[in-house]
Amino acid sequence: MFFTKNIKKLTEEAQKQMSHSFDPLHDLRHVKRVVENTKKISRNIKLSQKERDALELSAWWHDTSRAISNKPSMLWMALFDDNFSAFALLFYAIRYRVMSSVVIKSFVILMCSGIVTGKIMTKIFANKRTRLVLNLLKDADMMDVLNIQRFYEATHLAKLSKNNLRKFYTLIWINLNTNILEMKTTEARICIEETIKNFIEWLTQAEIYLWHVENFGQDWLEKTMSQLENKLNNVIELNSISYSIAK
Repeated sequence: MFFTKNIKKLTEEAQKQMSHSFDPLHDLRHVKRVVENTKKISRNIKLSQKERDALELSAWWHDTSRAISNKPSMLWMALFDDNFSAFALLFYAIRYRVMSSVVIKSFVILMCSGIVTGKIMTKIFANKRTRLVLNLLKDADMMDVLNIQRFYEATHLAKLSKNNLRKFYTLIWINLNTNILEMKTTEARICIEETIKNFIEWLTQAEIYLWHVENFGQDWLEKTMSQLENKLNNVIELNSISYSIAK
């Protein structure tokens, strides 16, 4: 994906900010994976160059608010991180004097991603094309939810304290009991099928399996595995329908 010199300044600043993130699950590694996910799922979608630039710029900046506090709260970060990140992008665009239509579009996309402001901002400011880019960004972010490397890091943190263990439990509960894994685009849904399969395979490895049993119980793990299998089967069924329609 081609970036002008001005836009590149902002991506470099986002990387600099994310290298200081205080949230180990929303760090530079996570953001890099999200950026790669946006490229992967948008490859065969007809987007203008400005839309592609805005998508990638949004991906780089979507979690920069995680570098604001050295004790990021799960609650307020979940509610406002996209909004803070949007204004951080705007601040640096003004500071570096690189304001452009791509920056404005990225700002709108990030504001539309926010849990608190998302619906109203999308209704007012997002046309059909902007919603497409917004959905690609959301899917790219959610595709990383079950990334194995990310869960290795999460399990490592969970071993450090009971508080972290509770957060880990909550993280899994949210992933399996909300619509987080329900992709908005067909391209992302095809990718998430492989992701879920890989995650199930990882979870059944002896050491990983026994650690979860020890900390959460056999019944809990069996229920979790069942939920994962159900989500995988739903995704496979939807992908099969999409393949049939495409023929």
